Amino acid sequence: MSEAAPKSFGRYQVLGVLGRGSMGVVYKAKDPVIGRLLAVKSVPETLGLDTGKKQEYIKRLLQEAKAAGNLQHPNIVTVFDAGESELGPFIAMEYLDGVTLKEVLTTGKKLSIPQLVELVRQVGEGLDYVHARSIVHRDIKPANLMIVENNLIKIMDLGIARLPFSDLTREGRLVGSPSYMSPEQLQGESLDGRSDLFSLAIVVYQAATGKKPFPGQNIQEICWRIIHDEWVPATEAEPSLPKEFDSLLARALSKDREKRFQTGKELFEAMRRLMGDKPAPVAEVKPKVEKPKPEAPKEKEAPAARVSAEPSVYDDSSSLSTSSESEIDDIFRDLTHSHRGMKLREEESKTKTWQIILATILGMGIIGAIIWFLIRG
Repeated sequence: MSEAAPKSFGRYQVLGVLGRGSMGVVYKAKDPVIGRLLAVKSVPETLGLDTGKKQEYIKRLLQEAKAAGNLQHPNIVTVFDAGESELGPFIAMEYLDGVTLKEVLTTGKKLSIPQLVELVRQVGEGLDYVHARSIVHRDIKPANLMIVENNLIKIMDLGIARLPFSDLTREGRLVGSPSYMSPEQLQGESLDGRSDLFSLAIVVYQAATGKKPFPGQNIQEICWRIIHDEWVPATEAEPSLPKEFDSLLARALSKDREKRFQTGKELFEAMRRLMGDKPAPVAEVKPKVEKPKPEAPKEKEAPAARVSAEPSVYDDSSSLSTSSESEIDDIFRDLTHSHRGMKLREEESKTKTWQIILATILGMGIIGAIIWFLIRG
């Protein structure tokens, strides 16, 4: 039996449970003051931390949430608030109505090359944005990538990815997602954005083949393979993939971070070449970015304008062709609809099961009543 959901976190009223994980429970909530729906993540205080370290832990949580709250980017989940309640610390984030890449892959779907390019385009854009601000996510994985309306991919969990328990050991076991960690992360070295790009390459491999590049029977074997062993070529796991895909992954999954793609944009442009597209020169991007001129000063909208004005792989000159975007749009819609359809069938199955049980109980009651009347008569 799962624990009952709390009624509130601070002023936020809990409406239900969205998901549970090793790093907390996510609730659907509502801010009664402005009527906005939120996703509130409850972060447990006691994750192998000594009593004396709890206050330091909570202080760091609030600092990380504040740093994440200053980020404004279309591919990053917005953090609105963080605080403490009787249930411990929590983070209030943007509520998303969509499906995670993990949920999509669980249905057995594999992404095509155009889809993979779109995945890298959006996630790479978001990662370049946070890396430029000296923030490393540390937990890029399918469960932290959500596809929402208009085929927008959102990177989740930036507000807690750097907490003490995110990638360290707790009571003798590794906390986080070792299957997606870089060699330097597993070895406890200092990290930069290239660690996230290694994790993204693992996600791309899995999305293309349905398998992970460093399989293992347990955490120890997986970690050893990531640090020391070579990955299984993607074309062996999925023969329909082009040989050039293996060459790209050889660089993306290099043990030496200096030999990897240094930015998300570099990885994106290499992915585009798999489709025969050539990246446009950087000089052509700037005019498109600088063309809009501010007509009326709107101070409140300045942060959003600043985000859109930065050189970006979203610019028309470096985006995919119209036909490719149309194809991606259709495929992403198919993926999310397939998952939603599966969930709907599961809910319908549960409803029918309860209907059968109730009908059986009612039938037995009627039969019992008839027998009772016959005996009395």
